[in-house]
Order: sequence, then C-alpha cells, then structure tokens
Amino acid sequence: MDNLSISNHSVFSKCLSLLPFDSFKPYLLDWGVKKLTTANLLRICVAAQLGKWESYTQIEEQIRARNDSKELFGVSTISGSQISRRVNSLPTTLAEELFLTAVKKLQEVTTFKGGHSIFGKLHVVDASCLHLGPTLGKWAYVTHNRNQVKLHTRLVVASPDEAFPDKVIPSTGNVDEREVVMELVTDPDATYLFDRGYVDYTKIDEWIDNGILFAIRINDNHKTTSMETYKTHSEKVITDAKVILGSKPMKNSVRLVEFKDEEGRLYRIATSRWDLSAEEVAELYRCRWVIELFFKWLKQHLRLVKLQSTKPQGIWNQIFFAMTAYCLALYVRIVEETKKTTWRVLELLRIYSEKTWDTFMRVLHRKPQRASTGRKKSVQPRSPVELVDGGVAVVKPVGEKRSKTAKYFM
Repeated sequence: MDNLSISNHSVFSKCLSLLPFDSFKPYLLDWGVKKLTTANLLRICVAAQLGKWESYTQIEEQIRARNDSKELFGVSTISGSQISRRVNSLPTTLAEELFLTAVKKLQEVTTFKGGHSIFGKLHVVDASCLHLGPTLGKWAYVTHNRNQVKLHTRLVVASPDEAFPDKVIPSTGNVDEREVVMELVTDPDATYLFDRGYVDYTKIDEWIDNGILFAIRINDNHKTTSMETYKTHSEKVITDAKVILGSKPMKNSVRLVEFKDEEGRLYRIATSRWDLSAEEVAELYRCRWVIELFFKWLKQHLRLVKLQSTKPQGIWNQIFFAMTAYCLALYVRIVEETKKTTWRVLELLRIYSEKTWDTFMRVLHRKPQRASTGRKKSVQPRSPVELVDGGVAVVKPVGEKRSKTAKYFM
C-alpha cells in the first residue's frame, strides 16, 4: 500500500511522503538558499492546497502555528512575502513535473479498472476560466470588463465514479480551445468527448484519418449533408444518420445523432463511434458532464477561484499545485478502498492533518454508529397553547395542518 503502510507519522506528513520532493534540487534556483529550498517550497504549496490555506499570509501563519512544520517543510517560520516571491519565480515546468508524478501514481492504481464499463477508455476535454482583477490582471485581457486565464484539461474517466486530470495546459483567456486541442488528443485507444467550442472540420478529418474515436457536440447552424439515415428505437432520439459536415464539405463522413434530454433541449452529436446504438451515443455524451463537476469541485473545495498571485507564473504554478492536491486526495481514497467521496476524504485530511495516520485511518473506515431509516412524520394532537404572532410572525400550533396564511397560496 505504498508509503501509506507507515502509520506513526502525521496525516500531512504521510500525504507529502507520497511525492518525491527531495528529487527537486535545481542548483541554480537553490544557490545560496538556506531555508526555503525548492523542495521545501513545493511541500508548502501542496500542503497549502490540501489544507485550503488561501493566501500567503495564511500560509505563513499556518506554518508558524503547526507543531510539525519543521518536520514537514524544513522551516518553522517563513514570511508570506518570501513564499510569494519564490512561487512567482518558480519555473512552471517543476510544478508540472510534480503534478505528472502524482498522475503516474494514480495511473498505477487505476490501470486495472479499464475505464467506463460500456464505452471503455474515456478522455473528456474541456476548459475552465479563472477571473483576475481589473487592474493587476490586464496582461490577461479578454474584453473591456473581463481579464481571465484558462486551464485546458484532459480528464481520464478511470471508472464511473473516479476521474482525474492527466494533462493540463494553462493559458491566457484569449486562447481558443481549438488552438490547443491537438496537444490533448494523443491516445489512440481512448474515446474523446468535446463540447461545441472544439468544432474544427480540419481537425475532425485528421482525427478520423488517424483512427481517433470521438463524440463532439455541434451547433444548430452547422450544415450537414445526409448520406444515409438509420432507424431509431427511442422517442428521444430524433436522428441517426451518416453525414458530411460543413458548407465546404469535409473529406470524411461522420455519424450524426440528434436527441432531446429530459428538459426538451436538443443535442446534435457528431461521432466516429459506429459500434454503438444511437441511444448509447446519447448516453456517451452525457459522460462529458463529469468534467463540469470536476471544475466545480476544484473551485469549491480547493478554492481555485481565489488566485494567490497576479503574476502569470504564480498562477500557472497554483493551478498545478491544486491539481496535485486533487490527485493525492483521490489516490488516498482509491488505495484505502473507502466508499467515502473524494471531498469527504479531503475534508478528513484537513481535520486530522496534525493527527497520526492511524487516527485518520480509524476515522476513514469508521462504520456508522446506527442506521437511520430517515425522518418519519409523526401525527401530533393539536396543541392547546395559544400562540401570539406579535403582528409580524407566521405561527401554526403543533398538530394544525394549515396555517392562516395558506389561503394566499391556493
């Protein structure tokens, strides 16, 4: 069970021991540095993401307050401004290398899972935006009232309830998704899922020529020339056909599946998966939603929306540190074979960060003390106590089924 078999270290110490920080020894960067070496800096930044330390000032106070800071980071006190300067000058290739090391550990424990049970190996590609302030974020200008950066991400679906990023490309907000998509489509054994922002007929032709499997949503205004139509067996599936895309036709044909969701919204999916039924193609595209949940998870639980720096390199580094923290939390969940969610695992890591790993294990695998059958509505006799509304409150005596204001909602 890797380094997790050692149990007498603190929780954060155990998590950080999963990554080879001491192998990061760039001599030029560490020349003359006594305390905040590159390895120590990387430890601090990953721990800050795990612990949700949202600013350099908070990181400084957390290091000062912890009893195990010397053991964890090699320093017991360090100023937030010094951390800020080092992060802003740290080559992002080092932060990316650390992230890829965490990804490799996840790949080792998810290889046997084989991806989605029906569709096989799935890679979901999408981008998410992080907004900067109007003054110090002008280098990331997009429009007159918006400065932003993007993180272009490839998410590997290891199983129906487990997914992790294995490739991330940060960029300024004016970089179009189609400009970087070819760097994210590299595995010929996977099926790639894309939203409408990735439609490019030249690239789709190239994917088909190279045998890349994909499913991509197209807009209503994308012209299609039907070559052959197929019978559908579902009321929600409107069209299943072999088509050529574009007013200037592509050289290769694709399969077009049009369907409506539960709310009546129309989806047009172009795909190279001819082995699936039309209903399965519709279900395949629904798997793309996992990356939307992933971005929401990052921003909500790792607070990636709160950028610690306004410098490009500092932001790129924070993105990779956040991705590394996510991978560590998911790795612990998979290796320990717990049914708890990744968020719950991360929450427990934070709560018990200074406790021993044994303590954390007992909490992680603790069984519910009692099985609840849910709240049951009891029928109570009408209370004889006269309630006073004071002229402003809405009151209803115990046992009364309707309040006096109910007439307004009939």
